[in-house]
Amino acid sequence: MAATDQRRRGSRTADALDYAASPAAGHGAGTAGWVALGLLVAYLAAMIAVAILLHVAGVSMRGNETTWDRAVFTSVNAASLTGFQQTVGIREMSAAGWRGPAVLLGLTFAGSLMSLILGGLAAARVLGMPHTAGQIVWAAVSTVLLTTVAGAAALSGAGRTIFEAVFQSASGFANSGLWLGQAPSITSAAVFLVLLPLAELGGLGLPVLIEATDRIFGGPPLSRHSRTVLTLTGWFYLGALIVLVVAQTPVALDGGWVAWRNTLCSCSAAAINTRSAGLPIQSPAAFTAAGQWLLMLLMLIGAAPAGTAAGLKTTTLLQLGRGVRDALQGRTPQRVAGIAAVWAGSYLLALFIGVLLLVSIEPQTQADRLLFLACSALGNVGLSHDPVSNTGPGLLVLSGLMLFGRLGPLAILWWTAGADSGADVLVG
Repeated sequence: MAATDQRRRGSRTADALDYAASPAAGHGAGTAGWVALGLLVAYLAAMIAVAILLHVAGVSMRGNETTWDRAVFTSVNAASLTGFQQTVGIREMSAAGWRGPAVLLGLTFAGSLMSLILGGLAAARVLGMPHTAGQIVWAAVSTVLLTTVAGAAALSGAGRTIFEAVFQSASGFANSGLWLGQAPSITSAAVFLVLLPLAELGGLGLPVLIEATDRIFGGPPLSRHSRTVLTLTGWFYLGALIVLVVAQTPVALDGGWVAWRNTLCSCSAAAINTRSAGLPIQSPAAFTAAGQWLLMLLMLIGAAPAGTAAGLKTTTLLQLGRGVRDALQGRTPQRVAGIAAVWAGSYLLALFIGVLLLVSIEPQTQADRLLFLACSALGNVGLSHDPVSNTGPGLLVLSGLMLFGRLGPLAILWWTAGADSGADVLVG
């Protein structure tokens, strides 16, 4: 079995090298780089433009005008697909008309496309996928459109307007906590049959979605990366569910069947929602102290690379484990293990700096609440105990963490794409 797997990896590596050495591949790599650069510039420009629009145009009701710090936070919150709930949020914007919610929905689409396209272009180079830049872009655009339309169709009715259904569907696939309309209960069918499955699809990453679609229509077998992502997704969900239920057992013990049913629903949703959808379907305050620490850990881990979810990524942990195993067994670890270690160290350093800044800026807030906020911002989750009411520098610190959490994994993917990393499973 090991020899067979080694031959497969060798054949795949040879195919990738042949493809990379061809003139068409060189031209495609250059095109992909320019597409990625142009998209990144457009993404950053859109964030700046929306921040100016939110402050100058006055999209909220009179008396709730948006200050500069909150305008920046609101723009980054939407574009980074984090989706913190705010004391003056989309509901207040919608009361003043459709402009504010429409702008934030546009930023949600922009963040989804940027993450999928930039991640997909880098992943195609790392994994040797025989897809052009144009095919990657088309796959990202069509995926966002199809999932949004399908999700909106499933969510329509039940007191939702068409715009609210589209907004919620787009937020689900984008792993964004932005929300318009009434939030469903934790036991509702919409949560488990529509919203969380959409979040899982977005969290799988574009390479997995492309290969799975190709396979359905008679294409080649899934790559090692796609198989690994699907396996880790299942195991992380199961493991998170078990440890959260254990942490919540004291709450359910004396409540009978109803308490156990609500606990299972809550833990099952949180096992997905924390990595990194952050949909406002339940408050972290509903969990025990141990449960809330587990939520923070899950928010930091995230889902898979080249998707709409953020975080350190499950595959990064796998590559770190491989590197440690190889070192202990006297083998030279692959370069991708070193890249994973650099990414993990940078990620934790950003969290440490963010928490220190928040503690110094917001001394009146409990340290554990600030740690939860920092983990949620860095993981692009958007869960919080209460709507974000910070002002001034605190909002800017959270904005910086959200931007790092969104752009950092993409930078690692492109670093891996430009290095002879030997990666068959992505990091970042």
